[in-house]
Amino acid sequence: MNRPEHIRRFEQALSSENPSQELSRLAITLRDEGVSQVELYDLFEHSQIATPGDDPRYDTIVDTMELICGGPWANGHGLFQTELTEAQINEHRKKA
Repeated sequence: MNRPEHIRRFEQALSSENPSQELSRLAITLRDEGVSQVELYDLFEHSQIATPGDDPRYDTIVDTMELICGGPWANGHGLFQTELTEAQINEHRKKA
């Protein structure tokens, strides 16, 4: 479940002058504050789904999601030690 505070911070980062940099910073900050990998992915996915594909910020959201997922998607720059799996994402969705 996305916390209202996290959504607010996400929206601020997305509407900043440099959303790519700010979304990346936000993801790192939330991770460091103890937000789990799957919760962080869920926050970004919620906005990714709501953002039209032709919006220039769409790619920024997806690029940050790749860093959250880790594994080959992150090209060695993942934010977490392990790759987030589809099974973990689906399990999280069931609980939400």
